[in-house]
Amino acid sequence: MQTGKIVSPPIVCGVDGSDESRRALHEAATLARALDTRLDVVMAWQHSTSMYDAYFPSPEQSPKVVAYSTLQELVTAEFGQTIPDWVRLRAESGHAGSVLVDAARDAAMLVVGSRGLSGLASPFLGSVSLYCATQAPCPVLVVRPQGGDAHRR
Repeated sequence: MQTGKIVSPPIVCGVDGSDESRRALHEAATLARALDTRLDVVMAWQHSTSMYDAYFPSPEQSPKVVAYSTLQELVTAEFGQTIPDWVRLRAESGHAGSVLVDAARDAAMLVVGSRGLSGLASPFLGSVSLYCATQAPCPVLVVRPQGGDAHRR
């Protein structure tokens, strides 16, 4: 990566901690290096709807803290302890599809995994990757499961 000012639009990658999002992050990092551009790694989080959390809130287990911690773990696994200066981490509140489409407003590309942690519910609630592919203002790369994993689902 060149050390000059980066002027090209960033690559945005949506992650959720799943294996598919790890693969998406790897592909997004490869693209960002090849295009010599910034990589924005984005994770969406939502407030808990558990009544228990309302009565016994735990600041260290808040959805935002957990999301950012997961985000840091994913990026550290990809890049090591020293995260490159061309990588930005963002934990945003909201529905994953909406957060990612908004983050990709000025992006060169949005990269997402084909199924994340909500794979079981997606046939009923809608797929984040499908939402991104139909709503994002930029090209969308949907990273499929590796090898035979796609056929098992």
